[in-house]
Amino acid sequence: MRVCFAVYKDGDYRIVRSLNGHTQRLHGNMPKEEFRQLSNLLEAADFRNLSGNGGGLVRQEAETFAAEIALDGRWHDDGYGTKWLEPESWRLQWLNADGETPFPSPVAKVIGWLKQFQPKNAKRFENTEFPDACPSSGIRLVQPSISENLRP
Repeated sequence: MRVCFAVYKDGDYRIVRSLNGHTQRLHGNMPKEEFRQLSNLLEAADFRNLSGNGGGLVRQEAETFAAEIALDGRWHDDGYGTKWLEPESWRLQWLNADGETPFPSPVAKVIGWLKQFQPKNAKRFENTEFPDACPSSGIRLVQPSISENLRP
């Protein structure tokens, strides 16, 4: 199963769920209580203090979790009177590479919330309407380091 979920500060959301070759694309406005629950999970100190990712030998049962949370951004000035706000974001990627290493508790809570989320009064959409609902680049696997054992 693959789930992509994009939510905005006003509660608008887009969700894409894929299971067994069937893809469901829905958008709507999240009830305030559900939005508060998700916000609390994403703003929790134990979630925000996670860094890096869990790694290991990637097997067929691998699970991935990725989050990108928009921050306020930073103002830039080119020195000639042009100023612009550059958006910033906090990113987290976690890999349960062998299917046996559970996600950290804060990640598991967010995943649990996503599994239980039921879109109400949602409308279907086509991929071309909201192509940014799922990021095009998934988790990036890193090439292993190469070492050499030479005898003098």
